[in-house]
Amino acid sequence: MMADFVTKLSNESWDTVFDSSDIDSKFNCFLNTYLRIFYSSFPLKIVKNDIKNKTAWITVGIKTSCKHKTYLASRDSNDPRLKSHYKMYCKILSKVFKEAKQNNYNQILKSNNKIKTTWDIVKVESGKKTVNEDVQSLNIEGKSTNNPQAIASAFNEYFLSLVEKTYLNNNPIYYLSHSFNSSFPNINLKSSTIKEIENIIKSLKPKNSHGYDEISTNLLKASSVYISSPLNQLCNKSLSSGILPQRLKYAVVKPLFKRGERKCISNYRPVSILTSFSKVFEKVIYNRLLEHLNSNNTLVKEQFGFRKDITTEKATYELTNDNLNALNNRLIVGGIFCDLAKAFDCVNHDILLSKLNFYGITGKANEWIKSYLKNRYQRVEIKSKNSSSDAFSNWGIIKYGVPQGSILGPLLFILYINDLSKTINNKSKPIPFADDTSIIFKNSKIEDFKNDINFVFEALNRWFKANKLSLNFDKTHYISFLN
Repeated sequence: MMADFVTKLSNESWDTVFDSSDIDSKFNCFLNTYLRIFYSSFPLKIVKNDIKNKTAWITVGIKTSCKHKTYLASRDSNDPRLKSHYKMYCKILSKVFKEAKQNNYNQILKSNNKIKTTWDIVKVESGKKTVNEDVQSLNIEGKSTNNPQAIASAFNEYFLSLVEKTYLNNNPIYYLSHSFNSSFPNINLKSSTIKEIENIIKSLKPKNSHGYDEISTNLLKASSVYISSPLNQLCNKSLSSGILPQRLKYAVVKPLFKRGERKCISNYRPVSILTSFSKVFEKVIYNRLLEHLNSNNTLVKEQFGFRKDITTEKATYELTNDNLNALNNRLIVGGIFCDLAKAFDCVNHDILLSKLNFYGITGKANEWIKSYLKNRYQRVEIKSKNSSSDAFSNWGIIKYGVPQGSILGPLLFILYINDLSKTINNKSKPIPFADDTSIIFKNSKIEDFKNDINFVFEALNRWFKANKLSLNFDKTHYISFLN
């Protein structure tokens, strides 16, 4: 099937893609052609999904050996030769178990995210349920239901209405102009190349999961050499027109359980699964934004989240080292640890675009990001236990936020909160990591220490209101540090 798919792609000229003048028509033609070849090469087949074995290291051979061990144990135990054989068999099988487990654990060494892989293995070995379990039932308007369609619709309505709030009409750009002394040069939105498109596709994580169009990154990687040229032309047309094709603005959302009662809808957060092609377009603009931001030192040095070679370990060291030095100098030390409520989902598009304009992301770059944010749609998918097909909600328009699970979303978010640190750093030391911010206070006098905390907390509150964000008070805490 893959050979047939690749052969058909290699024979495709893509000439019809460029008959139209606008980017939406061009991309529609490209995607329709790609999907036509995809469906002809990979006809749909319904297969039974066996999910009984959730322990990765237990292979078919190990299962067979375990059954044989049980058979040996059931035979007449008075035979000394059988006893000896059984003991030897158990010893060998135990060794096989250890080697199989070790091979499975070796994935930690090969993993890009070793901490996550470690915890995944711990959960499997401890028999704990994973948070990714499918939603089987939900409380809707005081009544419990296990109807997948009703659950999907309820989740979509809930996720889309998270930010229907009224805020004070403070001007967020006021904080920007007082935080940065000089203006920023305008971005240079240079064209992409075929080589860049090939490298972008190569850099995508290999996954079989897919967005609504059913195209996985694994499939994209397999077809890279045959589609990089038309994709490059489409990306350049997208950049020059300041428009992201509409078909790349649809996301399938899966509810991810956080904590608490599983039937409570507020205990879930949305995870968006975007199309693989959208990631290519996003990465093209991401590369240009990052080059512009780095060359102008736009991002505050205090921000430790979503930045290359800047990790949680560095943030932890910064906090610990600073606290210890202050304590050694006999200062009073304390910290406020802030968590923003629904941070990614609450980003106001107009405020974000104004901030990007301030940072020199103007013209077609600003228009492109506006197109990326506006007229986005999502629907929620719920696995159906009693049906071969999953349940989906209707498509709903997204009015706020940056897409979680996207390439561009995290960078846009840290730009949105980039001036927060400068608002409070004259009275404290902020150490932000994405939407979590640690604020350290130190002073030799208790009254000045208390005044600093009150001043900063009031400043934080004003900034959050101006930027239409809010603190999650259940997860925001104050801690005193002592020698």
